[in-house]
Amino acid sequence: MGKIDFQIKENIGWLITSRILVLTIFLGTTFACTQQSVDGFYENRSITILVGSGPGGVTDTSARIIAGFLEDHIPGRPTVIVQNMPGGGGVTMANHVYRSSARDGTVLGYSLPGVILAQLMEPGRAKYDGREFGWIGSAITVTNMISVLSDSPVKTLEDTRHTEIIIGATGRGSLLYQLPAIAKELLDLQIRIITGYQGSSEITLAMERGEVDGQAAALDYWSLSRPEWLTNGQLTYLAYIGPADERAPNAPHLGELVSSDQEKELITFLETGSNMGWPLFAPPGIPAARLTVLRNAFSEMLQTEEFAEAVWTSMRTPVNPTQGEALQTTVEMALETPESVIAEVKELLGI
Repeated sequence: MGKIDFQIKENIGWLITSRILVLTIFLGTTFACTQQSVDGFYENRSITILVGSGPGGVTDTSARIIAGFLEDHIPGRPTVIVQNMPGGGGVTMANHVYRSSARDGTVLGYSLPGVILAQLMEPGRAKYDGREFGWIGSAITVTNMISVLSDSPVKTLEDTRHTEIIIGATGRGSLLYQLPAIAKELLDLQIRIITGYQGSSEITLAMERGEVDGQAAALDYWSLSRPEWLTNGQLTYLAYIGPADERAPNAPHLGELVSSDQEKELITFLETGSNMGWPLFAPPGIPAARLTVLRNAFSEMLQTEEFAEAVWTSMRTPVNPTQGEALQTTVEMALETPESVIAEVKELLGI
């Protein structure tokens, strides 16, 4: 090889090496700037969590606990505030987050467990697509239990085949109605459901006045509202859906009381909200990197003893978390439910 050829190859090699070096520096600088932009976005900003219920109760209380801890784990330490937006079991809030709220990660939604079932069973009212929300996480799941006062005329769900009980509920879109209604239809029970109450607290007062025998509230509601009833034998537990709960170890799961696979499938569908718990989510279109920041912050918060202690102290319930990715999978699977199953559930519930 001649001297000139060697020199040309040497120059070409130097040029390639230089360009690789420049590209490496450029990509590294770009990544660093992007990461700095993501980490610094929330500095001197605030995040508003819109809560799909009124003040008080499990939904509002858990949202405020989360808000107080979450801000410590988001880069930039933004202020996280809670704003109540009740209506339709969380549907009003979810509609607003889907259609109208800022999509930059400064506005989040915090829903009651039934937000996806509402989309499936009441699409005329629920004007959103749960697949498009950015699911961040859930700190607690929910076990809904048909519970009656201990002086009621029944001790087991089997007793209600022959003895009528009266259950208080809100509207047909709530598990307070749906759980006893589907139990009544699938098992041919003597359950009379009175709707129109504003919430579990009002039903509890009706129980104390003797107007109704019980309700299908979450065990977390009793922990928050009447914790002594969980320990002094004031309540008799007839059946539940959702995760098993050590606070009612001997209660049967509704799925254990039905016989056919089709009936079990209906109950599994109804359990979608129970397994999701109270989810925190972002509007559609939030930047992917920002959603990752929020999910990571939520996950870090869940791992702290201080958060678990605060939940237990305020609500007497354990942390039972679901990460954002798992929520996304649950939502997508639920929204693939065959129309025939949805139609049968709606028929049974009279929706």
